[in-house]
Amino acid sequence: MIGFFRKMRKKLADDNQFFKYSRYAIGEILLVVIGILIALQINNWNEDRKLKQFEYRILKDIETSMERNFFQLDMCLRGNKKAIISADLILKHLDENLPYNDSLDFHFSRAFEWCSPVFNNAGYESLKTYGRNLVTNETIREELGIYDSGWMETLAQRQEEYFFNTASPVLTELFEIVAMRTQMKPFDYEQLGNSNKFISILKTSKENRKEQIRWYEQWQQSFVSLDKMIKTELKKQ
Repeated sequence: MIGFFRKMRKKLADDNQFFKYSRYAIGEILLVVIGILIALQINNWNEDRKLKQFEYRILKDIETSMERNFFQLDMCLRGNKKAIISADLILKHLDENLPYNDSLDFHFSRAFEWCSPVFNNAGYESLKTYGRNLVTNETIREELGIYDSGWMETLAQRQEEYFFNTASPVLTELFEIVAMRTQMKPFDYEQLGNSNKFISILKTSKENRKEQIRWYEQWQQSFVSLDKMIKTELKKQ
């Protein structure tokens, strides 16, 4: 096509047909400009398509890892609720002066157990590397901020610091073994009921479990909502 315009331009120039030559020259320029614009448009379309594909992969990774996060939250919710049950059972025995039996050893141990979920955030970490604006859905982009809340790590740190710095030194004076997921046999069962420190530690641990449960249930609800939004977005794409 461009070759045709060049031949036509040369013929018109040779014939001194200035105005016709000008029109054809302008037409040739417009043709080139249109070709460039079309090429740019195709390039932009390809770039947009690549970004959409990358966004899909990132959201898919987040959605897949969220299933494991649900499992972690559910496991820790069940574990912390069991710890509360054991703590209540021990408090009832001590408060009512019920006699000691070997089955209590299991509950002494479980009452001080705690569970902190370990989340898989690989997809979200990849997203942060490339920028959260890669996610075009504004609501999803805002809800993903739950991964940056920091409360999960704070709660876990609180539990560890309290147990090892405050609870453990007292418990080692009262039990033959101080360990979770085993059995803790007291040196003197009657002494436990008279130990204000032990009662305080047991009640504080129970409250810590309840605080964890409150937060984990909130996170669970947020994850359910976020999971639904991501699934809907993936279907659109």
